[in-house]
Amino acid sequence: MKHLLSSKMITGSSSGVLIIVLAIAVLLSLQLNSPAFAQPSIGEPSLTAELVLDGISSPTSIAFLDENNILLLEKEGSVRLISNGQFQPEPVLQLAGVESNNERGLLGIEVMGNNVFLYVSESGTQVEGIPTAGDVRNRVYSYTWDGTSLTNPQLLVDLPGGPGTNHQGGKLKIGPDNQLYIVVGEMQREGQLQNFQSGPPPDDTGVILRVNPADGSPSSGNPLSGEPSDPINKYYAYGIRNSFGIDFDPVTGKLWDAENGEDVFDEVNLVEPGFNSGWKTVMGPIAANTGVSESNLVNMPGSQYADPVFSWAESIGVTDIEFFNSTAFGPSYEDGIFVGDITTGTLFYFEPNGDRTGINLESDPLLSDLIADSDDETSAVTFGTGFTGITDIETSPDGNLYILAFDREAEGQGSLYRILPTSEGATSTGVPPPTTPDTVTPPVTDEGEAEAEEDAEDEANGNSDNNNDGED
Repeated sequence: MKHLLSSKMITGSSSGVLIIVLAIAVLLSLQLNSPAFAQPSIGEPSLTAELVLDGISSPTSIAFLDENNILLLEKEGSVRLISNGQFQPEPVLQLAGVESNNERGLLGIEVMGNNVFLYVSESGTQVEGIPTAGDVRNRVYSYTWDGTSLTNPQLLVDLPGGPGTNHQGGKLKIGPDNQLYIVVGEMQREGQLQNFQSGPPPDDTGVILRVNPADGSPSSGNPLSGEPSDPINKYYAYGIRNSFGIDFDPVTGKLWDAENGEDVFDEVNLVEPGFNSGWKTVMGPIAANTGVSESNLVNMPGSQYADPVFSWAESIGVTDIEFFNSTAFGPSYEDGIFVGDITTGTLFYFEPNGDRTGINLESDPLLSDLIADSDDETSAVTFGTGFTGITDIETSPDGNLYILAFDREAEGQGSLYRILPTSEGATSTGVPPPTTPDTVTPPVTDEGEAEAEEDAEDEANGNSDNNNDGED
């Protein structure tokens, strides 16, 4: 009996161990096959996508301090430091009063020397003495990086934050002229900046601002002019619907943007000074908008409309745009254009034309009209897939390409990848293997509910977005 009892105990113990092992195997299988843990695929055999970091909470933007240090934004208000490939456990800055439902949140970052600029949606304020009255505002702050943290907040620009909780914009860039460029979404307003000729006057929505990074004042030489107190003095472009990407061509110094439509026509645009992108009258090429001409737009003195240089006929929510100012991938990719999207997690690549005023596709029988209107045509400009939802694309000081992404279906779980030559994997570069943060900010649990409420409100107001554009 004693021997039999011991056998049963051993058998039961073995079964328990086996069950645990099988359970772990199933969990790992589910994780490795879920979108959040999927391995992206790159169409160029000489290049590979390598996971740098995962387990990030709704990441929106990154900026390189130097080759070894990256500042990363989490949508709910944390600024995190990645140092030598390792995620530091505590934020270098935790913002208070951040409003992060739908497309609001801590959205944009840019670095200029020791100055770090942040774009954030907030109901509070990071600087004492600024009235809020419970209103949600989008604000751009300047901070000082002291080597370990961000200090000395200075308010540069105070912008509307509604009424829509989507279409906030938020990306920031320092131009070759050392001025600060800020893209602001239209937040579902219908004013003159949205090309309603009888609408309310300019109100800092649906624009790209060009301001002095020292104090936020209008930059000298801006294309639109008015009285000193007129907000158009700050504008570089208007008629922008919903943009999460601006960048400068390193060859010409000209500004480009990526912009997404309601249910049709995402765009890539060359943004000349005074550019009117056309929304809410035009999206995509003007010829594709029946019965519309440039006379239907609000044409401010110093402005001009131009068709996109490339369009997707069906909106997929394009996000960031990045000129690849690097030779790391060989001469064929140097100074080319990468664009990502939030809905499918696809990374697109475009070669500029000879004078760098458009895309080199005129000889392509599928894309000579510069519109991707089928899966085959979209595939023709696809560089990589499987990134879940791309929110930022940046060229690192070492010349490789970093892709920031998160999965909206997995409560914003995000990852950071880098694309590099296949022969230069982590073992040869000395970059540590991918890590998961020790401390992860919990995702906002009511975000889906807030977005559903916003969608219902939009539909009731006739502003329904049928696509899942935007960062969230």
